[in-house]
Amino acid sequence: MPPELLADRPKSWTARIRCKDGDHTLELTDREVVAERLLRTSRKHSFDPDVDVDWDAPQDPDVWYLPPQLVSLYETPLWDGLTHRQRVELTKREMCSIASFGIWSEMLLMQALVQHAYRRRYDSEHVAYALTEIADECRHSKMFGRMVRTCGLRTHRPRALEYHFAKLFGAVYDPMPMFAGTLVVEEFTDAFQRLTFPDENVQPMVRQVTRIHVVEEARHIKYAREELKRLVAHASPVRRRAAAYALAQGTRLMATQVIHPSCYEAVGLDPKLARRVAARSEHRRDTMAWAFRKCTAFFDEVGFLDGRARDVWVRAGLLKS
Repeated sequence: MPPELLADRPKSWTARIRCKDGDHTLELTDREVVAERLLRTSRKHSFDPDVDVDWDAPQDPDVWYLPPQLVSLYETPLWDGLTHRQRVELTKREMCSIASFGIWSEMLLMQALVQHAYRRRYDSEHVAYALTEIADECRHSKMFGRMVRTCGLRTHRPRALEYHFAKLFGAVYDPMPMFAGTLVVEEFTDAFQRLTFPDENVQPMVRQVTRIHVVEEARHIKYAREELKRLVAHASPVRRRAAAYALAQGTRLMATQVIHPSCYEAVGLDPKLARRVAARSEHRRDTMAWAFRKCTAFFDEVGFLDGRARDVWVRAGLLKS
């Protein structure tokens, strides 16, 4: 957008939303200001995974693919019964399962971002950044797919119900749950990866992949947070609470699907038993609540933990009561 048009607008302002725990004040920033900053950062800090990842780095069979404390069965009797090599294999399988989930969710995000850009001014910085993010996500999906192949595995889709239900997203445009859902996925994976890429006990190739994703996803998170604040500021409390409740239920379901049952079969475990053990693990519940902590703190700020939504997050073990 031409600078002279942007100069006529306030660059920042505040808005109040009514929640059951009292009024919340949101600090809002003009879309064009946010987008211009993100575009500038993108020009300085973007990567090409084809050249910035050493895909030929040797994979030591005794080195983790994921910090073990992030594994779904960590600190359970099933974990204690595995050999070191089996534990390493489980970290590889779970890391690739998360990557497969990431590809699927990023495809949904790219589809939604195209819909969002389609409804905005095509010459705006806001749309320019949406297209930049789509390009980032294309590279990320290719990068995750190549990482899985390099590990000697194959990607997988979610269960048939979720896979086919998600096709409806292409027919419906609703930006508030779209941007909120983006934060759920990106904040969750970001938490795991921020623990992974600095860990010298993790495979070098995985560390390089997760570092790239963390650096570039920080911009995506900022874009989604700022847009969600603007949308919430203009939504009625009933509309906001309904969207927040639907998101909470979707997140509860998502959290159970990130780890594919084949991960457990690969190390000789009964997948049904392993999933039950993981679901009951206090360490796993603490890990998931930790991974979502930034997301839930932000949702609390913008009224997305208002009403029944908070109870769903707590019951699912994704938020400490």
